Amino acid sequence: MTHLNQAQALFKEHLTIESLRHLDKLEKLTSGEEADQIGELWEVVMADADEAVLDQAREEGLI
Repeated sequence: MTHLNQAQALFKEHLTIESLRHLDKLEKLTSGEEADQIGELWEVVMADADEAVLDQAREEGLI
């Protein structure tokens, strides 16, 4: 499974701080076009994640 597939799979469940940490890790492990595509998923995070999760992600420097 590619890093992009793993990242996309995170969105099948309710987004948690753990899933955002995993998304960040996958993005850092990837390069090139795949990394860009994973990076674009952060827009979905911003639209779909609970405010409390977003606040914690901001505190941790994930977003």
